[in-house]
Amino acid sequence: MRLFCLFVMLGALMGTQCVDAQSQTKPKNKIRRSVILMTDVGAEMDDQWTLAHLAISPEIDLRGVVTTHAFFLPKPEAEFTAKIAKEVLAKMPVTKVPPVFAGSSLALKDDSKAYYNEGVKFLIDQSRGFDKKNRLTVLNIGAATDTASALLMDPTLGDRIEIIAMGFIAYPEGGDEWNVKNDPIAWRVLLNSSAPILVGDATVTKRDLAMNVKRAKEVFVGGGAAGNYLVALLDDWGKKHPDLVKDGNWFIRDHVVLAHMMKLTTFDVNERPRLESDLKFSFSAPSVGTYPTINWIKSIDAPKVWDDFNAKLKAANISYAAARGK
Repeated sequence: MRLFCLFVMLGALMGTQCVDAQSQTKPKNKIRRSVILMTDVGAEMDDQWTLAHLAISPEIDLRGVVTTHAFFLPKPEAEFTAKIAKEVLAKMPVTKVPPVFAGSSLALKDDSKAYYNEGVKFLIDQSRGFDKKNRLTVLNIGAATDTASALLMDPTLGDRIEIIAMGFIAYPEGGDEWNVKNDPIAWRVLLNSSAPILVGDATVTKRDLAMNVKRAKEVFVGGGAAGNYLVALLDDWGKKHPDLVKDGNWFIRDHVVLAHMMKLTTFDVNERPRLESDLKFSFSAPSVGTYPTINWIKSIDAPKVWDDFNAKLKAANISYAAARGK
């Protein structure tokens, strides 16, 4: 593994720091972090949990949700996932609901042709006013098609956004069974961009973010109707996919992006790879303009992540009831 010096590169990369398990769940300042979520919500159930947690987090300014495609979803996929995203948001105790845009239902065919849609336009428009010192955070927990299209349409976008993603199997091997596989060409565009990128892979998320129904009921105790809804999502997933849910456990993989924003991860700074056609990484000479490094998550403090989810859902229920005069 080609490991870069973490402490030298931190300031220029993600505007975050490597932290240990003693990190606080609350932000250290009162500035809300501006975020856009790119998701294939509905393909599995972890996207729903991540979207819900984002929506009820007061330190996060969830500006909007752009939904995307995935294998085996009803067609047109992006419209289906947009419907699911709206359903999740409607179940949450929030008074301000972020807009949802259906992105692309097709993967890119080459790395020079963007697919324009309202989600891509929204991402580019929202990035205005951000810069290298104050970046808009783009969370990729589905196919990267729309993020890649936005970068192709506006190459300067890479200087205004940072990308935090769930994908790949491990570093330095690469590989992927879902998010990257849904649009490998899009990921080549991301890796060749000037945007800082941080990745939480399948290996670390499977190890640290396992969940079962019994534990979910503990996580959402006192969470009211919203908590019951989130538990039911996991329960229903397990019943529909017993071949995937081993020993009652499923993996809330996409939550890694939120865990990182909460400073509940540790990570390395590595050489940015190239993505080959077999989804493996290579480290040949990078193209001109390629950002030289990539951040890679090593561990997740899952107990604090779930404690944060519980506390925020309870607080959101109280605030929502007060706002509605109940």
